[in-house]
Amino acid sequence: MIILQINNKKTKTMVLVSILAALAYALMFLSFPIIPAFPFLKLDFSDLPILIGLFMVGPLGAVEILLLKLFLYWMTMGFSIPELIGLSSSLIVSLIFILGFYLFRKDVVKHGLIRFLPVIVVAIVLAIVMSILNYFVFLPLYMKAFGFNLGIPLAKIVALGVAPFNLIKGLVDGTIFILIFSRLKKAK
Repeated sequence: MIILQINNKKTKTMVLVSILAALAYALMFLSFPIIPAFPFLKLDFSDLPILIGLFMVGPLGAVEILLLKLFLYWMTMGFSIPELIGLSSSLIVSLIFILGFYLFRKDVVKHGLIRFLPVIVVAIVLAIVMSILNYFVFLPLYMKAFGFNLGIPLAKIVALGVAPFNLIKGLVDGTIFILIFSRLKKAK
């Protein structure tokens, strides 16, 4: 096993940001649909390294991890309008996670069920914000970019697909993060 010893704090931060961004990028490819009627809504765990980074290198470091993740994905998947729409959506989801857990950072370090309060709040905010954005921005852009009609009203897609998906994503990612964070905190 190779152990890298770095004495410079800036260099340590850059290395940590890079490693977490690479991990987040790799996790983007491990995705799966969770609502069978809407297979295009896929859950991945690429926000977990970003949230870990939030508590290790702060909010700006977490945003750097996020931007690096999206840049790596964009460079490997190529530039297309549908990819750009998806990356924009991913950016907003990750920013909601970063902001939510940053605002609740004192609750995350508590013990017991109170540490899950940020998870619930972030999941609800995520579901509301992404439902609104999907209804007015992302889904209409996708439909225009691909030139097709989904066959069911947009409101139904949002109510039966987008809102539950984002609520589940927020709860799953948030809960896993809290469990990982608890272990990391004990290991310090």
